[in-house]
Amino acid sequence: MKRALIVAAVLVAVGVGALLWRTYDATARLGPPSASSGSLNLIALGCADSAGQQTRDGEKVVGGVEGLVLPGSGDPSALSPLRDVDGRRYFVYKAFLAVAWNAAPYATVSIVSPKGARLYYGSAGEVGRLSASHHGRALVAASRTRVRLAVCGAGFTGYVGGVIVEKPTMVTFAVSSPHRATQRVSIPIGTD
Repeated sequence: MKRALIVAAVLVAVGVGALLWRTYDATARLGPPSASSGSLNLIALGCADSAGQQTRDGEKVVGGVEGLVLPGSGDPSALSPLRDVDGRRYFVYKAFLAVAWNAAPYATVSIVSPKGARLYYGSAGEVGRLSASHHGRALVAASRTRVRLAVCGAGFTGYVGGVIVEKPTMVTFAVSSPHRATQRVSIPIGTD
């Protein structure tokens, strides 16, 4: 009986350790938000992270990326609240992005303003794990101000994610790719 309890305790400890390591690994790989520039503030996604090829939905395409300009983005009910590890409140707006084949080899979406806004993108599984971990706290920690979306086919390559803001606000994005001029767009996030 005593041996069975020890084995059960060890198995529970290993399971909890694996869960914590997995959460830490995802957060450490993407890292905490930073005000610095360069690759430290970039989420670089490849074809394995995409949701596959998508058909064009008729949304406005900005710099080869569709999904930034959406009707209803200003609706406050589209925001989901969460808190970071320090208890600071944030709001999440889900925005599925799709990058066009003619933006190849990739397009980069950057937040120009406001200063506290962040992007979170990744594979559907990774975004799901980060969202579920400690009520989304790892999602805030893994967010960045830029995301690079790889082009992976002859259509639109889709990516799961969204925008994190400190309060309902206007967010200005810049979309760039190696063979296109940078385009900017401002959209309301939770503010009509």
